[in-house]
Amino acid sequence: MEDKELLALIREDASKGIETAIRLYGGAVRKICMVILSGYEEEDIEEAVSDCFLELWKSREHYDVQRNVSIKCYLYGIARNIAKNRKRTLAKKKPCDVLADLEDTTKEDLEEQIMKEIDAQILRDLINCMESPNKEIFVYRYFYQNTVKEIAEKLELPAKKVENQLSRGKSKLRKQLVERGCLIHG
Repeated sequence: MEDKELLALIREDASKGIETAIRLYGGAVRKICMVILSGYEEEDIEEAVSDCFLELWKSREHYDVQRNVSIKCYLYGIARNIAKNRKRTLAKKKPCDVLADLEDTTKEDLEEQIMKEIDAQILRDLINCMESPNKEIFVYRYFYQNTVKEIAEKLELPAKKVENQLSRGKSKLRKQLVERGCLIHG
């Protein structure tokens, strides 16, 4: 199901739309919340997952399909932020399971790995939504490590234009990553 269809379904029939979103993305949202909230009660995790889909429903009118961010990535960002906020709140009220804290850092490593994977997916989605030649310039520069001169030759563009596109594109990309909670500072 495409994002436009899912968003239309959420707007028209909230229960069917959210049910569909849960079917499509519920497992991943639960995993994000579970990793971030490891050591806390199952009900805390379930409440965070529910809050994620409630937040998706609340933002249905404000979400813009044209912003080049998939609902999946948008929802994963919501999940990460809600779980982190809930963890801060819970840590003040009740510390997490002492045994979980005493374990080696494998859970922290797992959480960090999952966050990196989510961030990488968001970054890939943002780059895939770029228009040509920006998309190609970014891929050649940051994935294939080509020089500006090599990129300019491949795309038959002036080197200065490639530099400008990289500079503008990085600024725009940084802003989008901050909006999605991937970066803390712009």
